[in-house]
Amino acid sequence: MAHMHMEKTEDLGGFALQHGRQGDTIDVLVKASMTCDEPEFYHYVDQISNMFLGKHGIPTNAVFQFLVLVHKDLGADLYLNDFQVEVEIRIKGEVKKGELVRQDNIADIHRLRFPEIKIAETDKVIYCFKVGWKFGLYFDLARPENLDIGKMGLAIGRLYRHLSFQYVYSTLQTEALFDEMLNDGWFPFVEIMAREYKDLSDAYQQKFDLENRVQKVIDRFDKARVESMTARWWRKDIFNEKRPLIEAGVNAYLDGGSGGCINCIKNLLTEVEGILRNVYLKDTAKGSKVKTRDLLQHLTEKGAQKAKSDDSLLLPTPFLKYLTEVMFRDFDVEAGKLDLSRHSASHGVARPEDYTRARALQVILVLDQISFYI
Repeated sequence: MAHMHMEKTEDLGGFALQHGRQGDTIDVLVKASMTCDEPEFYHYVDQISNMFLGKHGIPTNAVFQFLVLVHKDLGADLYLNDFQVEVEIRIKGEVKKGELVRQDNIADIHRLRFPEIKIAETDKVIYCFKVGWKFGLYFDLARPENLDIGKMGLAIGRLYRHLSFQYVYSTLQTEALFDEMLNDGWFPFVEIMAREYKDLSDAYQQKFDLENRVQKVIDRFDKARVESMTARWWRKDIFNEKRPLIEAGVNAYLDGGSGGCINCIKNLLTEVEGILRNVYLKDTAKGSKVKTRDLLQHLTEKGAQKAKSDDSLLLPTPFLKYLTEVMFRDFDVEAGKLDLSRHSASHGVARPEDYTRARALQVILVLDQISFYI
């Protein structure tokens, strides 16, 4: 681990947010998380690197991460590149100790830690790091109170999460694109987040060969892929109790053909609601006269509790929008609004041509998403 100690450094107070002359009152940024997409990143990181890297003759092109700790006595420690970093994640399936964890094993990212480095509650902290082709910068230079090391790890973890899955957050923030994909039934489900959702998002943005590119995503869900999803469902009692019914719908999907898609959707849309009702009953002891919106709200509140942050990759708030506007949207026979949903399918008014393989897969992905929330 490359480590350099400085006996004395400047007492960093933060970055000025306005111009000011002697005697003026200005605002100072003392704590922040940002990516290199933000213009301020370069202004701040240049000054930091000049102060700590430049003094040691370290070329910035050789750096992919650095951690600076400024101590109470104004001594400082600089750690460079090859120090250990641990990322606490939620995984999708089973992983053995020592086994390589791939991007598509990740269901969520919680926090980041430096297991080899002792950080004191009185330290000021600067951490810059690279994910893919982008950088993140975190600093906390305010020490009127002790550093909350746990909250620092969560804040850096959040920044790492955004950089690792930036295309997901970018799509969510591009309202027209997100709504278009949502209307077609696509959501950044945990199962497709690491790979397929990026492919779908690119296809919808570029509008080139869209149908074939969507079909390629669907084709990746062969028997082995689907069974790897359902294997984790059966570990949940609420899923396992309904296993024969759910398996009938999943097997219909795997059998293929238009009949298989119809049977899959008809079966599993019902079971989605059944699972939501069982979850609600188990948690509230209320089972009758429960409105659909209460079931959906309860599920996504459970998801938010699991997520631990409002921008978790479990995306409980956007998923509530998806469930409300897609899977459980209302129909209007007179107005001809008969889009496929739990309600239109169960009342027999959905159009036959809407029972597609894409829609069948989406119902399976909804069940999978629910399994991470309960």
